[in-house]
Amino acid sequence: MTLQFYFNLRPVLHSVYALIRKRRDLIMKKMLLVALLSLFAIGLAACSGDDNAEDDNNEEEQTEESSEDSSEDGPVATVNGEELSREDFEQQLANAQQQYEQMGMDTEGQQDQIEQSVVDEMIGMELLQQEAENEGHEVSEEEVDERYEEFTSQFESEEARDEAYEQNDLDEETVREELKRSLLINKYVEENTEEAEVSEEEIEEQYDAMSEQQGEEAPSYDEVKDQIEQQLITQKENEQVTQLIDELREEADVEVLI
Repeated sequence: MTLQFYFNLRPVLHSVYALIRKRRDLIMKKMLLVALLSLFAIGLAACSGDDNAEDDNNEEEQTEESSEDSSEDGPVATVNGEELSREDFEQQLANAQQQYEQMGMDTEGQQDQIEQSVVDEMIGMELLQQEAENEGHEVSEEEVDERYEEFTSQFESEEARDEAYEQNDLDEETVREELKRSLLINKYVEENTEEAEVSEEEIEEQYDAMSEQQGEEAPSYDEVKDQIEQQLITQKENEQVTQLIDELREEADVEVLI
């Protein structure tokens, strides 16, 4: 199965940029939430009175820990004990919003849904990676070398590559790390999903729906048949992966912290 879920749901370059884990500045504290937690702790202390100073001190320490965990430089989720960093989340969120803007989509009032979608995607990738490792899948250095060469060949020159790295605070080690991760995930997914097949009838139905929308401007069937077929294959592949993630998530210990 030539899976496009991970490598082609975004361009490879975007996939790497979206998963940067190094050299990021800490994000400012979520002051409002911290303040609310502090007020909540004060309220509890007032209700309990001063009868037990030791309990009050313990409560204060717990409140400080809760406030610290709730800061914006804390994880956005945990997956079987593994933390998903807020820095990765912020980067992927910015990339998602940029994509929507480039497509001319109005995202006003959709911030919560976009954030949840990004977190869910991060959780899904972490679940797939963990399960791939649990099943003993491995990626060789030769495989990483091959994929890295494929990745860097997209740049017009070494200077263009270096400029892109610099602009996105990347280095070769980081890129190789993320390419290795994606190769690992693909191995697991390919082994646990079936090859998607599309019938002529399905292609024709999709073309008819498209033609109805576009009217006289619609291209001929032969012009777009291959493209429609590939779109339907990708859709079916993604549905399989989504089901796979859902099954893994049912058995996993997942906590969302946004």
